Amino acid sequence: MKLVDRGFVFIRNFLERPVRWMYVRLPGEWRRRSVSNIKERMRNQYSESEEQLMRRAEQFLLQEGMLAFWGVIFLLLLTLGILWIQYAGRETIVFDRNLFGGGTKEVAVTLRRGRQKRRYVLSLREKSLSPEEEKSLKKRFFRELEHSLAGNNASLSQVEESLRFEETLPGWPFSITYEPENADYILLDGSLGDISEWLKERGSLFTAVVVTAKYQDYVWKKSMKICIKPHQKAKRHSPFASIIRELRQQEEKTRSQGQYQVVQQEGEVRVEKEKKVSLGSLLLLGGGALLLLVSHQVLELREKEKASRKETMQDFPVIVHLLTLYMGAGLSLASSIHRIGADYRLRAGKKKSYAFEELLRMDQQLRLGAGQQDICSQWGKRFQEPAYQKLSMTLQQVLSKGSREGRLLLEQMEQEAFRQRIAQAQREGEEASTKILFPMIVLLGMVMVLVMFPAMLRFQGF
Repeated sequence: MKLVDRGFVFIRNFLERPVRWMYVRLPGEWRRRSVSNIKERMRNQYSESEEQLMRRAEQFLLQEGMLAFWGVIFLLLLTLGILWIQYAGRETIVFDRNLFGGGTKEVAVTLRRGRQKRRYVLSLREKSLSPEEEKSLKKRFFRELEHSLAGNNASLSQVEESLRFEETLPGWPFSITYEPENADYILLDGSLGDISEWLKERGSLFTAVVVTAKYQDYVWKKSMKICIKPHQKAKRHSPFASIIRELRQQEEKTRSQGQYQVVQQEGEVRVEKEKKVSLGSLLLLGGGALLLLVSHQVLELREKEKASRKETMQDFPVIVHLLTLYMGAGLSLASSIHRIGADYRLRAGKKKSYAFEELLRMDQQLRLGAGQQDICSQWGKRFQEPAYQKLSMTLQQVLSKGSREGRLLLEQMEQEAFRQRIAQAQREGEEASTKILFPMIVLLGMVMVLVMFPAMLRFQGF
């Protein structure tokens, strides 16, 4: 496990090294502004010192830099790879022909002559068969056709029912025609003629069907012997005209080859293979994906900031209530904060709350003997919400005026915080009702379908 962790650390350091090198060489003012902006967004999420927030903000910027730097490197390598594939072997362009039965394939090339440009589509016919290949395929074709022709009969040497004259054979490109040797024995649709008397006299009848299979320039013909037995119950001149003529001639000469090669340079005309991938669209798509990847963490940071501030405002009435309760019971400010912090630590399984973490930090400073007035002032400044700043000033007044007047101030603030909590709950309820509006519309549509469907079926019955 330690070896795996070391490997991850090594990879991370390797990826971070060039980004850190560039980060150090940025202008100092840019670095300070960027770090300060990120730190302010993180301030209400982490109850840490300024140095810790500074390190966290720098680490966030380094992560963003790593995504941007290595994303650009990957995009450049991908672009170079596609360019190499498209322009490798500039003297020859290679197109693969379709195999036998694959049909004609259209390939597009771009013809250039100076500033003139023309797109030409060449019909590339399928690879022709050699005599040996044609002989082997012909033998296999007629063997499969024999089984198809027999239909429900055991074989062509024991025909008792109608033959099956199929116009095509699955897996083969041929169109097939049948010509019976004697139309009295076998009809044109493959059924048997009236030969019952003949079969009674002779016992069996020998005839043949001439099968012709055609596909493009290929014509295969064979006479298939059949034995019938009684049924046993059971325009203007173009500068590209010459190169087009040469492309067609070259295509005709190379039909026996699996590939068709085109020389790119023919005099003043250059032949180019049509690009399937546009570099402009690739760069645009890659840049957009990279931008989304880099901005994802920034957007996530903003969402965390909003969620943290919302949670802080939700904790505000609780903190005011606990301070009023403990100080009303006669505890001092330091003891009340210590008691709140102790209760917060005992909440098992509760995620950290920024407001309570700041109270723990305030309790630690009070136990070290720092001035209470200064601590309350600093505690309020660490929040962006005016409610906490007002609470900070109220606590300072409590320390200066005494417990009785301070208790009254806290009770007034508690009532105000309670009203704010009710208003916040109303806003959240309105937002929730808006969010569930679309699912309610979808459910209404489903209910309407369930209600109307039986009625529609009944009407169709009439």
